[in-house]
Amino acid sequence: MAGSSDLNASRRLFVKILGQTTVLIPIAGLSACGKPPTAASTGASPPPPPAPPGAAPGTGMDAQAGEVANTAQPPASGNDLPHIGLDDPAARALGYSFDAATVDNAKYPEHLKGQSCRKCAQFKGGPNDAWGPCMVFAGKQVNAHGWCTAFVAKPA
Repeated sequence: MAGSSDLNASRRLFVKILGQTTVLIPIAGLSACGKPPTAASTGASPPPPPAPPGAAPGTGMDAQAGEVANTAQPPASGNDLPHIGLDDPAARALGYSFDAATVDNAKYPEHLKGQSCRKCAQFKGGPNDAWGPCMVFAGKQVNAHGWCTAFVAKPA
């Protein structure tokens, strides 16, 4: 019976330690909540997205393409928004192209000659803007000469 009491004491110690650990693990996890990952914690930063066609080197346009706007409030104007990149998941899903003239009509038969973001009801840029905000790609600017499958002609 002496071995049985040692076994019971070991079980009690195990349950006691397990109970304390079960309380401490969630508390330790809560201390990490709300902290955004850093470049050091993620391992490496992603490569920069490709520059839009016609972008001049060193203009910063290529650095803005494809960035996610993580702001609680919208920027003061559409010019503050980043340009959408072709690697953006929403852009890929909607067949977005920087230049409507290069859209593959075999792949996108709904594309008609003359359609472009500038002529789309979703485009919120000015009539002479090269880039402008788009309601489809919230928080991003699209090329006025671009096109995607969400094209809706502006009412006449």
